[in-house]
Amino acid sequence: MKLIATQGHRRLPKRSFAGGARWRAGAGLAILVLLLATAGGTARALNGDAPKDKATERVVAKVNGMPILASDLEMMVRAQVQGLQVQFANDPQRLAHELAEVRQHALDGLIDFQLLEDEFFRLGGMISQEDIDEDVRHETQAAFRGDREALLAELSTLGMTFDKYRQLRERMIIASAVREKIANNVEVTEEMVRRYYEENVQRWRGPESVRLHTLTVRRTEENARALAEGLRTRLLNGGDFAEVAREYSKDSRAEEGGAWPWTSLADISERVGQVIGRTKVGMLSEVIEQPDAYIVLRVDGRRESGVRPYESVSEDVRAALVEKLRRERVENRLCRLREAAYIQKMGLVHG
Repeated sequence: MKLIATQGHRRLPKRSFAGGARWRAGAGLAILVLLLATAGGTARALNGDAPKDKATERVVAKVNGMPILASDLEMMVRAQVQGLQVQFANDPQRLAHELAEVRQHALDGLIDFQLLEDEFFRLGGMISQEDIDEDVRHETQAAFRGDREALLAELSTLGMTFDKYRQLRERMIIASAVREKIANNVEVTEEMVRRYYEENVQRWRGPESVRLHTLTVRRTEENARALAEGLRTRLLNGGDFAEVAREYSKDSRAEEGGAWPWTSLADISERVGQVIGRTKVGMLSEVIEQPDAYIVLRVDGRRESGVRPYESVSEDVRAALVEKLRRERVENRLCRLREAAYIQKMGLVHG
């Protein structure tokens, strides 16, 4: 897809914002919804056929006169809201704070994507039906090995029609095209790369290694969450981790009492790695929610790796610097677009 018109392309009629984010090839559509929620980028495309009452039609913001609806915002944050309601079920004050943060971040994202769409058309951007068809074919191949029926089945589980999915992809193309045009042709010198390495030298350490004990309760267990919390309480009260793990744990280290050898954090999932990062040596973690299990872990030791020499990571450093400069360039343009735009915020819905 070309940002500037070429023969054979036609400019599509401008419509109110209905999505925009980068799609990761190979991810499922359920992941797409989560990406959009965290990156700031879905709206009416996901909500198009649902009946709307007076409350859901409430306008929460306008960007140069273009409305952003409460229904768009709520659809965008739905997955996050459900997760937070589970995570902070016993802390209403924290839940209210987290929900407000999520909605504000989402609204700011929707505003930015409306600004990017406006910029696309201001720059003479055009998009053809062939562009969208090719994009959908590419994503179907990447995510479903070209199986269109599998795509349609997953769309159905999300309550999304194929036409709405095409609209969503169109908005994602537009946002990506504008970002790419803004951030294009970033050049860095060898001196800049080396200086960036020296200024961020700790970043180029090898991954930290940890020794752990884990206790895993599968979600298929009856009252799995309560069981995990109860076992954690038992450990806090002096229970022997190895004995408890051998009796109750359902992971690959259960027979070893939950003990793991030195393991690189790079080989551990991001969510669990984050918990490990804030758990002191010798302490138990909170109960960690995973898609198929609840995990309690104890950090038994940490071991840092040394800083890798510049010559061995120079290409990684260069790529990181270029990406940093690209992000800054996009953010600087967005700052100018925000300053030039007439943006009205009418307040958020807390439903």
